[in-house]
Amino acid sequence: MGEKELMNWWNIDIAYEMGGADFLKRLLGDTLALLASGEGILKAAHLKDSQLINEMPENQSVFSLFRPEPQVAVAIEDRLRHFKRYPEDLPEAIKHILDPEKDWASNDLADLISTDTSVPFTGSSFGKEIKKTIGLGIADLMTQLASIIKTNEKSRYVLCYYRETEDASA
Repeated sequence: MGEKELMNWWNIDIAYEMGGADFLKRLLGDTLALLASGEGILKAAHLKDSQLINEMPENQSVFSLFRPEPQVAVAIEDRLRHFKRYPEDLPEAIKHILDPEKDWASNDLADLISTDTSVPFTGSSFGKEIKKTIGLGIADLMTQLASIIKTNEKSRYVLCYYRETEDASA
């Protein structure tokens, strides 16, 4: 994923075509092949974020968009499992994101993850940290993390993260 021609890692066609699309389609069918490719991209992003987070001190309380809190990770796994079992339940929005014919430019991705307000963050040697405030739901927190990604320089991934604190979980 770090090779020059693969810098647009969010393009599903990279994982789909280079991950053996024909084999996946014959084995799983069209919808499940796309879900498997999307799941592969999420796993690769999780591994990258985990690698960066593991370099941080006191990293047990650090979470990111692709390495979320355990209950969120379990919910995502459950949802993917549901869609694999019942592909007819897959929402059109997810089908659109997973469409290998869609050429996702960085602007398209930025539009997809934009929020109406700018998200304040603090730059650190590890990346961009946002504060988890009391009353902020996990969906809002994930949206903020996704929105910060669009502030990254072209072809440069910077970890966007937050720390779970005793105060925020109260």
